Amino acid sequence: MARSPRLALALALLALVALRIAQLSPPSVIPASAPPDVFSAERARAHLLEIAAEPRPTGSAGHRRARDYLLAKLADLGVQAEVQSTSVLSRQWGLPYDAAHVENLVARLPGADSTRAVALVAHYDSVPGSPGAADDGSAVAALLETLRALKSGPPLRNDVLLLFTDAEEGGVLGGKAFMDEHPLRGEVGIALNFDARGAGGVVAMFETGPGDAFPVRELGRAAPFPIASSLFPEVARRLGHSTDFSVFKRAGIPGLNFAFSDDAAHYHTPSDTLSNLDLRSVQHAGDYALSLARRFGGLDLRHRDREDAVYFNTWGAHVVSHPIGWASPIAALVAGLFAGAVVVARRRQVASLGRISSGFLAFLALLAGAAAAVGGLGWILRRVHPVLRVMPFEPYNAPAFRLALALAALAVSAAGYRLFRRRLGACELALGALLLWLLLLVGASLFMPGASFYFAWPLAFSLLGLVAVTIRRGDAPPTLADAALLVAAAVPVVALAVPGPYLLFVALGLPMAAAPALAVALVFGLFLPHAELLGGGLSRRLALAFALPGLAALVVACAPLGFTEAEPRPASLAYALDTAAERAHWLSADRDLDPWTAGYFPAERAQSPSFAVPFVRVTRQSEAPSLALPPPSLTVLGDAVRGGVRSLRVRVASPRGAPWLLAEVASPTEVIRAEVDGRRVEESARGAGARRNVRWGFTYMGLPPGGIEWSLEVEDSGPLEIRLMDQTYELPRELARGPRPREIMGVPYRLADSTFVSGSFRF
Repeated sequence: MARSPRLALALALLALVALRIAQLSPPSVIPASAPPDVFSAERARAHLLEIAAEPRPTGSAGHRRARDYLLAKLADLGVQAEVQSTSVLSRQWGLPYDAAHVENLVARLPGADSTRAVALVAHYDSVPGSPGAADDGSAVAALLETLRALKSGPPLRNDVLLLFTDAEEGGVLGGKAFMDEHPLRGEVGIALNFDARGAGGVVAMFETGPGDAFPVRELGRAAPFPIASSLFPEVARRLGHSTDFSVFKRAGIPGLNFAFSDDAAHYHTPSDTLSNLDLRSVQHAGDYALSLARRFGGLDLRHRDREDAVYFNTWGAHVVSHPIGWASPIAALVAGLFAGAVVVARRRQVASLGRISSGFLAFLALLAGAAAAVGGLGWILRRVHPVLRVMPFEPYNAPAFRLALALAALAVSAAGYRLFRRRLGACELALGALLLWLLLLVGASLFMPGASFYFAWPLAFSLLGLVAVTIRRGDAPPTLADAALLVAAAVPVVALAVPGPYLLFVALGLPMAAAPALAVALVFGLFLPHAELLGGGLSRRLALAFALPGLAALVVACAPLGFTEAEPRPASLAYALDTAAERAHWLSADRDLDPWTAGYFPAERAQSPSFAVPFVRVTRQSEAPSLALPPPSLTVLGDAVRGGVRSLRVRVASPRGAPWLLAEVASPTEVIRAEVDGRRVEESARGAGARRNVRWGFTYMGLPPGGIEWSLEVEDSGPLEIRLMDQTYELPRELARGPRPREIMGVPYRLADSTFVSGSFRF
């Protein structure tokens, strides 16, 4: 075969893929010198200097300072803001329930003739120990800059509500409090929420509310660089992620949810600082907020249709959408196209039904091999590489690892294609692979219609390329015209299919590398005619073309063997005092200890983990000196028994001023109902077996200095034991063994750099 068709095809495919990935980058930062009606991330950065100056978990001093800063800036912008101060309890995540005293900030920019309000939402709390520059200080700063830009122009038709929620990190509690009881909740016509799950990357619209056809259509018309796909909500729904947007969605309010998620090594860590934040992501979020506030601010938001849509990006971030009811008819048309390709292939005697079925099974084996190989490689790397062993989600140089693993998946796929090509024809293997795509399309159109486009259009254009080249030419030598036809077919396929694996690598991280590797191999199945023209069916050169640069990328990725102040090592250390047992412990959730933390866990003091901390798996424990720290207090306000039901009313507080408290019923007692700081909880039928092995309890964020009231009604079946534990977000200074090295940071936030004090009470 002449080299020119092969070289032309290879260069064209490489350029297409590189261009498509490059389009998944945020826009450039607009400087502070820009006109006043333009969003500038540089101007937003000035707010972040204050907001992200220190951690701001609910109830902390940093949280109060951030609240006061926001109130002052809103006043400076001429917008009256109020503080919604209330208690809230959520049962969404099960026991222990999430509760908090929240302080939401609500501001209204009045419209000229409002139909409904446009709500711009971000949470201003952070997790303990993290300055939260990205999560979610970036969005808070972006909304302040958006408000400034809106104020620089004429009034919009509709009101704009700015909602800075509290305790989002504690279980979306601030958003729940707003939707449960704030008087403005009924005026919201559309909600736009902004969040972050990393320190950079493109801002994607990854979730919609009910009736998304209207907001998605306006998103495509108004946003300068929209990244959106109805595949994202299908995936997000199954991953179980929750943000403030979820409360608007459950209330039936239309809306859009935005977030960036790259550089996840900084997520929920002390390194989520302004210096590590990509301001381009702030610019992207602000572009969305300003353009959509203006767009929806000028529309009549009453009585909008509630149709849902299938939508996706093509080249240049153009958004295409169609009614969701079209998913099944489109699938039927593509199925007809597949059947036509099979008929043509049989007539030209290049495939048979039996051998297409064999090709289908071969492609399944290829997928399994790629997923197993890359998943196994990721598993090995996370156990032998000194950096990967201790990173909870992904390393700082994640892009190098993603490239290496993607190329590894392609190398295994190419090797598998060559192996199966020895027994099956090129057309039979290609049709077998596309048969799987057809089955996935049918399943998606029935059960995940939002994802149907991902299988429909790449499959359709791949079939056209297969018929135009592989089936048509048979065994004839390929020409430049064949290469051109395959490139033409690849243009829409690359646009629609390539972002999927890339974004999966970003979203799932190294621990789940098998899933994006499976997606890479699945997309490879769309390009089997291209692989054949490149000689992949007869030579190992195609596999080597992927394997060798993949190996080079892996070497580069694995080169960093240590940590620096800019890229610190995560490590966990906490102090726990059990006043009931009169013992104190050092705790850690680490698998491998760094030298500084290891000094707190000498072998002669090693213990089996016994001190329980919610949401954390403690891996090691050692004796620690006991400090004279007061445990949480419990004051009985009422205790009565009637009809076999015991009613207990108590006040719980933290004498040492801890902002976080855990309260749980430690005895095997059936809880019938409870009331936590005025929030009533009705449990399921008495005697439910599912409750007997689960301790009833709740966590409380933002604990007031005077504590909260807690009422219980339980079966009067014996003594009642209650365990209380509070948490402050620092280690005892008097027990510190010198300063922690700067290249080490406290992670995970639920345990590290904390002091826990527990006490037990028996009645």
